[in-house]
Amino acid sequence: MIKDKNIMINSQNPRDPSLADDAAQRLFHLLDRCFWLIWLAFPFLIWFLARQVLDAPALLAALSPENAACLKDMPMIENFSTQGRAAFWALFGFDVAFYVLLLGLTHSVIHRCAAGQVFVASMIGTLRQIGIVIAAYPPIALVLGNLVLMVFVVQGDVAVFQPELGLDLPVIAVGLLLVTMAAAMQMAVRLHQDAELTI
Repeated sequence: MIKDKNIMINSQNPRDPSLADDAAQRLFHLLDRCFWLIWLAFPFLIWFLARQVLDAPALLAALSPENAACLKDMPMIENFSTQGRAAFWALFGFDVAFYVLLLGLTHSVIHRCAAGQVFVASMIGTLRQIGIVIAAYPPIALVLGNLVLMVFVVQGDVAVFQPELGLDLPVIAVGLLLVTMAAAMQMAVRLHQDAELTI
């Protein structure tokens, strides 16, 4: 009887690996549901950001007459040429596409973890893709941003070409870290498989 009681106490121990696995599984299921809410809210967020760009001149001009006078000399999207507007919204679309891709890949990883598919080739490959996308975004965004600024200058929407030279190194480091983690996970899976075959 005492032995059975001890077994019951040990099974309720929060350090029990099975309980930890159940808690992690519930967490992944919760994150999976939260991602569906993020997908539902994402179009509204993009609409809100676009409205902020379009409504910014009127909102700033309504603050005070001094602001309205200063804004006359500042470049405004509503006053840009057709080519300038197209370049601006193309860059905006690129940023949106990046976040859609990143959210999609991240949701795929969370969904696989919720289904118990943790150390599998598809999950590790998706994690590697997330790292590549994150690491590649800063240099691509930097080049595209300078090209768009050049279009503004050529079209006369902006007077002076002042290129952006800052590269977001911490973001690149995070991407490379994820790629490294994916490679380490893949190596661990191979070593585990080799050990099982040896046994």
